[in-house]
Amino acid sequence: MRTRAGQELPPVFPDLTLGKLRQVRLRDYAVRFAMGAIISVVAAVVGKVIGVRFGGTLLAFPAILPASLTLIQKEEGTRRADRDAIGAILGAVGLVIFGMVGEATFGRVDPALALALAILGWLSTAFLLYGLLAFLRPDTCDRAKD
Repeated sequence: MRTRAGQELPPVFPDLTLGKLRQVRLRDYAVRFAMGAIISVVAAVVGKVIGVRFGGTLLAFPAILPASLTLIQKEEGTRRADRDAIGAILGAVGLVIFGMVGEATFGRVDPALALALAILGWLSTAFLLYGLLAFLRPDTCDRAKD
């Protein structure tokens, strides 16, 4: 384990705990669904009024992120919500790379290969950025209780 200022930090590896899904209330799912629907409708209206390219960029906005972060902050605290927001940003940067690779390869190579390259770009970017963040700022990635 690494230390910072004499304090031992827990591992910074991402984890998945499926058992936590049972702890989510139906109301929380409804809020996320409603926020996703509202953002999608706004993107569609903007696409009709301004243009499909601009509306499409709004669809890239993580539709349930605002609702999820609000619920996480309420239930688990601001620090946990901050960490989730950082993770969403890293994933979004990866998604930008996905779009750039897709734009460069779709229509030029086999669609399956283009999709595989875009996914590889997204995943490698997100994991590289997470690893860099964990190395430079382990306090933003630790699993310590809030």
